[in-house]
Parts: sequence; structure tokens; C-alpha cells
Amino acid sequence: MSPIVKQFPEIGCIECSALEQIKIPEVFYYAQNPVLNPIGPLVDQNTQVFRPRFVGALKRIFALCDQDRDGALSDAELNDLQVKCLHKPIQPSDIVDIKSLVAERSPEGVNDRGLTLTGFLFLHAIFIKTGHPETSWTMLRKFGYNNNVKLAEDLIPTAFKRAPDQSVELTNEAKAYLRGIIERRNSHSRCATFLRPQEIFDVFSTAAGRPWEREPYVDAAQKNPFGGWSIDGFLSMWAFATLLDPALSMENMINIGFPGDPSSAFRVTRERRLDRKKQQINRNVFQCFVFGPMKSGKSALLNSFLGRHFRDEYTSTIEDNYAVNVVDEPRGTKKTLVVREIPEGVSKLLLDKESLAACDVAVFVHDSSNSFSWERATELLEAVASHGKDTGFEVPCLIVAAKDDLNSCPMAKQNNIRVSQRMGIKATIPISSKSGDLNNVFRRIASAAEHPLPKLKRRRLA
Repeated sequence: MSPIVKQFPEIGCIECSALEQIKIPEVFYYAQNPVLNPIGPLVDQNTQVFRPRFVGALKRIFALCDQDRDGALSDAELNDLQVKCLHKPIQPSDIVDIKSLVAERSPEGVNDRGLTLTGFLFLHAIFIKTGHPETSWTMLRKFGYNNNVKLAEDLIPTAFKRAPDQSVELTNEAKAYLRGIIERRNSHSRCATFLRPQEIFDVFSTAAGRPWEREPYVDAAQKNPFGGWSIDGFLSMWAFATLLDPALSMENMINIGFPGDPSSAFRVTRERRLDRKKQQINRNVFQCFVFGPMKSGKSALLNSFLGRHFRDEYTSTIEDNYAVNVVDEPRGTKKTLVVREIPEGVSKLLLDKESLAACDVAVFVHDSSNSFSWERATELLEAVASHGKDTGFEVPCLIVAAKDDLNSCPMAKQNNIRVSQRMGIKATIPISSKSGDLNNVFRRIASAAEHPLPKLKRRRLA
């Protein structure tokens, strides 16, 4: 073997003779194979380890082929995979040989149910080591991957066609599939109702990266003290991600092995304006915008929604902040509520004509012990109500009097009643995040979104 081949293992070497016509067909095969089926996107040439994207793709393919979800590919499932990729069945004797080879070199690769994920990965390692990456590439391309080992763009819509006041939600079929993921992972314990952080990582190991480990997702949902997600937390994060970026959510749904038509996992809701006109809300995910002056208690409200302890130290919110959780309704149904904290300055937000289109209910928080906080909150209420009226995207509004554990400022109650009556808003909701007295505020927010009052009365509050 020449020094250059030793230095660059991706370079193949084959001896031939044009005079004697020895291995001439193989030369042309090996010449085109690295171009058509490159090893670089599959294996790190320095470490000789599979690249994460390749591993994720193989895990997804394995999950899709494991139709009975028993963690192994049976003979029938291996045959189905062969037919899909090569359009011909695999011989029973070949299956026996494959499993014997894997069992000999990787004992964990085979069990009494068939070829395990470990064995499936090992099998592809053999393909590549023996100079047959085309086998892996054939499989990748049949399952929708391009030359960069990414799902082909034509499998994932770049945008969902919808009006500004429509949103995208998960269907019952998608939610059932996601619940099944948790149930399968918790089948070993009847008491295990949380997905541990490592299990969340495993769920997305077939996706490109970790989609919830960045803003605004990273701290948006409730976790247990060990960083685990409940079933409601897991589903609410999916609902939140779908609300913000449905195309990415569909890509992730495909990546984690959703078995059906990806479009059947999502639905576009009816326009909010039509919902309010008919007084019939058919959406399951509500988005609440929280407005209020600095130090009014907006962040504390969001933290209490996620069951977090109250913190006395103040931190200014510069960017939009989110909290998402499931709200239990009196009749036993569940709604997902996405609470979005808007920084005090709303002028930039209201420059956009459609800024309230995605809002199901607006909440205005003020510090009940501070008269200036109340005045500023009412200014924000009037600005938002006027913007909604002018643009046609009116939203139901609620007033929340935070810090109810402190002494209320004089005339606070009378002012609240006066504004509520003039604007046609329900009575102010007093809460104390510090003492934990939340007065069913989140259920009342969800109820206001689901049963909006008639249009706000557009009156100046002075």
C-alpha cells in the first residue's frame, strides 16, 4: 500500500492491468462509487466514527421499520426493508447469515426477536468497511435523505398556508403517537410519568440537533427537580413548537419516526375572527400576550404558571419570554396555554398591523400597591385595544392586579371597577405570586380565550 493511501484512508486502491484486462470493470465501478456514494458524509475519516447525522438517520429508519415497536427487526421486517430498498425479497438463508455474522462480532446486535438497533448500526459499519457504502446510501435515499444526509426539502413544506389569525396545531393522531413514545419508555415502571433529560435527548437523536435546547424553548415548560418532563409538559412543548414554527415541528415529527403521512399530524385552525364572530372556538392551543409596566409582576406570573418558586430579586425582561403548560378545564378537558410576556415598550410590537393576529387573549398586569403601575397598565390597555380595533384583530382582555399580598394603593379597587365597566372587561383578578394565591388566573385566562366577550368598548380612560 502506498504512503498516500495510508495517509488518506478514504482513497481506494485496486490493482489492475489494461494489457491483461484484469479487474477493468471493477476499476470503473470504484472510480464512480466515491462520487455517487461518498463516505465523507457518513464517517469521520479521522476518527473512523459514524457522523451524528448518519446515526440519527439510521435510528429513524430502524424505528420506521420496527413496526411492532419491540426494539428489534424481525425476519419479516428485514424482508420488508429489503423489498423497499432493492425491490426484491431477501432469502431466509441470507437472513440467517446476516444475524450469525452480527451475533458473532456484536453479541448485543441480535436477540430472540431479531436484529437490534446495535446490530443494525454494526451491519452498516460492515457495509462501509468492506467498501460498499452504496448499500447505506440506497437505504438513506429510499427514506428521503439527500446527499448531505438531511431530509429532502420536498418532504417538508417550507410554510403552512394560513391567514395571519390562523395557527397550526397537532392532531389527535400526532398526540397519540407522542404519548406512545412516553408510554413505551416508561413501560418498565408504572410510576414513571416523566421523561428524563437523557430520554428527551434519545427522542431527538434522530433529528438534526436538539430543537428545544435554545431560546425560546429551553425554559418554557415545567420540569421536575431532575429536569424531567411530564406527559403534559412534553405535549405542551410540542404544541408550543408547532405554534411558533410548524415547518420545523413537522421536520422533527418526521425525524422522530412518525409512521403516517406527516401532514396528518398537523391541522390549520379556523380564523380567530370567525371563531369570535360565531362564538365557537375550535382550537386547543391558546396564546396569551401579557402586557404591563416594569416590576409589575409579569415574569413572576409566568414562573408561577410553571410551578417555579417566587424570587425576590428583580430581573428586567428585555426579549419576549414564554411559558407553556396545560390547563385543566372544569368539564375535564385540557387546553394548552402559551403565555408570552411582552416587554414594557409596545410601540415596536404595534407597528405591525398583524401583531395581535396570533393573540387569543391579552392580559394587563399591574402592581396593585403602586399607583403609577396602574396608570401605565391602563395606557397599555388603551393602546392595545385601539390597535386591535383599527386592524380588525381585536382580542379579549383581562386585568390582573399582582402583588395582592402588599397594601393596595388608594382608590385601586374603584379604578379597576371603573375601567372594567368602561371597556367592557371582566372584573380585575387579584393575585399574589409570592404567597401562591393565583385565584385560578390561568383557568380564567383560558376561559376568556375560549369564551370571548363581545367587542371592547373603545373609550378613553382619562
